[in-house]
Amino acid sequence: MSENAIVLDLAVAVNGIAWRLFPVDFTTVEGTFSVYLYALNREHAAAILLELKETAVLRDGDLVGITHE
Repeated sequence: MSENAIVLDLAVAVNGIAWRLFPVDFTTVEGTFSVYLYALNREHAAAILLELKETAVLRDGDLVGITHE
């Protein structure tokens, strides 16, 4: 695995509650791509995706690192 790889757990516990990883696919003229989000279940993931569609903005600057708390 590349030292630049981002590794995501399939599920994480937050305050004793399991959040599962869900893939989200989207298509552009360049092709089909994926992003991932954590949610409690598929319905929750759909609600988060809807909220993202309505409110998401691209941050200024480039991603320089990932930290784990």
